[in-house]
Amino acid sequence: MICPKCGTENTDQAELCINCHESLPQQTSVQADSAEQNIPHDIPPAEAISGNENKSTSESADEKPPVSPGLNIAIVVGTILFPIVGIAMGYTYYRRDNPEAKKAGKNWLILGCIMFLVNILLVNLMK
Repeated sequence: MICPKCGTENTDQAELCINCHESLPQQTSVQADSAEQNIPHDIPPAEAISGNENKSTSESADEKPPVSPGLNIAIVVGTILFPIVGIAMGYTYYRRDNPEAKKAGKNWLILGCIMFLVNILLVNLMK
């Protein structure tokens, strides 16, 4: 904002001129309305400033799955050999918030319990 008395440039929020200390006129609502018209109304304010309209869609495409296929295979094989692995990993993943992780954890937990019972039966049959 320019001071009408001395012509010094001041900030828009200034009430007094930094040079002559003259009272500055308040910004009119017409100027505020024209400033608001420059912002697109269909884009939320944070995205309008940063210019990242498609950020949320690209983030979901780049996001890794909570359980990779390799990890899933390793846990299943480990559970068959050592049931405690499936029980421990199943419990750990079942407590997570992600639905895919919960599903994998539930499957591992069930497989671990089944294999634990199978191992007990096999040991009893060998006696």
